[in-house]
Amino acid sequence: MTTLADMGGRAEFYGPVAHEPGEPAFHADWERRAFGCTVFVSGVLNPTGPDLDSARWAMEQISREDYLAPYYWRWLRGLELQLEQLGWLRSGEVQARIDGEPSLPGRRVRKFQTAMAGTALKLVAHPTLPRFMAAQVMPRLIGGRRTTIRRPRFKVGDAVRVRSVRIETHTRQPGYVTGKPGTIVAASGAARFSDARAVGRRSRPQHVYTVAFDGRDLWGEAAEPDTEVRIELFESYLEAR
Repeated sequence: MTTLADMGGRAEFYGPVAHEPGEPAFHADWERRAFGCTVFVSGVLNPTGPDLDSARWAMEQISREDYLAPYYWRWLRGLELQLEQLGWLRSGEVQARIDGEPSLPGRRVRKFQTAMAGTALKLVAHPTLPRFMAAQVMPRLIGGRRTTIRRPRFKVGDAVRVRSVRIETHTRQPGYVTGKPGTIVAASGAARFSDARAVGRRSRPQHVYTVAFDGRDLWGEAAEPDTEVRIELFESYLEAR
């Protein structure tokens, strides 16, 4: 099923890319805050550990109007929804505070979780870890790459096809390559499965492959000549052909 967030490869979203020389990372202080708060919440408060997949899934559940608003407004509305889903906010609580109304009653304050979150934030904001910890250990704790004893199903050079179905929750399987043929051009090891983590579900790490697609297979004769698109895809998305 095609969703609003699945814009890749869709002609209705094509257009010139505006380039702003010297463009800052953030155009306003609220954008900086929205970015920092979202990364913090996604990295510390989720039951399955640090990840941004749950933040992406939250953004995909907001209204069309909010999703197509300025970029960091999408982050802010997704963050509010995520905090509601995690039980830190009640629905409508933010708007009530903006309107000057008292806080909604009955919200549980997890004191231990708050203390742990504060400690984690201090470590991230002011790291004092040895170089080995920062380079080798922390990426395994907060990054997506993982080891697995499962052997890869595919190897470089294999002809594959992206499965013809997509799940309705968050997925890293782009709609425009769904059902399309491609060729494995690289293997990137195993990683935590984003589709599962986005909805708070644990799953085994999956092998990740770089798959090359011919532009004509994606867009037919309308494709620009000699176009090739390369995408990293989880093993469960692929079928042999």
